[in-house]
Amino acid sequence: MLDLIVRYKHFIKKFRVLLYEYEENILRMKVKINCTDDSTLFIKEYLFGNKERKYSYHWANPSDVMICRWDNSGHWPDISTYPHHKHIDNQVIESTETSVADVLSLISQKM
Repeated sequence: MLDLIVRYKHFIKKFRVLLYEYEENILRMKVKINCTDDSTLFIKEYLFGNKERKYSYHWANPSDVMICRWDNSGHWPDISTYPHHKHIDNQVIESTETSVADVLSLISQKM
């Protein structure tokens, strides 16, 4: 994660680890990133011992209105990239951004 913070430091104003726990083969991590445009990215990742991963990346504007949220919850089986998808403007669409690196790269392009 720190390598990504360094790579994208041109738009990361501040980051804070809200949670980092490892117990019984489960890693839980929550991070808050404040961007130079005053938007905020909330990162939540759970890694399980069986290599399964649950994630949610929530990007909000300075007024705390969602710009985009990426996640892999199993609620949208008709999406071609299931379970990976993103929420934009009250729509749920396919998503190829499935990692923190992917999301930071996309945000970087929009800055």
